[in-house]
Amino acid sequence: MRLLIISDIHGDYESLYKVTKEETFDQLVILGDLFSYGFSDNKNEILSLLEEYKSKLILIKGNCDTLINYDALMIKPYEAITMPFNKHLVTFTHGNTYKKGFLPSYHGDIFISGHTHVPSITKEFDIIYANPGSLGAPRYGTLKSYIIFSDNKITIKDLNKNVQKEMEV
Repeated sequence: MRLLIISDIHGDYESLYKVTKEETFDQLVILGDLFSYGFSDNKNEILSLLEEYKSKLILIKGNCDTLINYDALMIKPYEAITMPFNKHLVTFTHGNTYKKGFLPSYHGDIFISGHTHVPSITKEFDIIYANPGSLGAPRYGTLKSYIIFSDNKITIKDLNKNVQKEMEV
């Protein structure tokens, strides 16, 4: 099983399209902020692309996604979800409510969130924290990035598929 994990798209259809077409994956996890407060010039294109991957999609609601009509899209977004993956329990959330130091009461040994727009992988005590960064609006000199979680490895890649950081889990 191979997960493609993306966060903070903020309307950047071209980057989303590039990553989903160039990477192979079994499941697509989007950690929120599809648009900037529900608005984007590329809204229809992004929603159409999500429709294409609907059977593989786990969608987390971001703080900028409050104006999206999910019922019309027939997609159920999560605030946070914990699920088994490759002998681990993995928690996915956007990162504005739950984050390192403020975890939900039920969480996995791997905690993956977005929101900061800064890619990272760290391990503290028995929990691995990962953040794919931002596909649409990276901050602090970081590149547009995403995560591939496959077998027992979490890999952060930039938009050109260059490995930025990796961790065995």
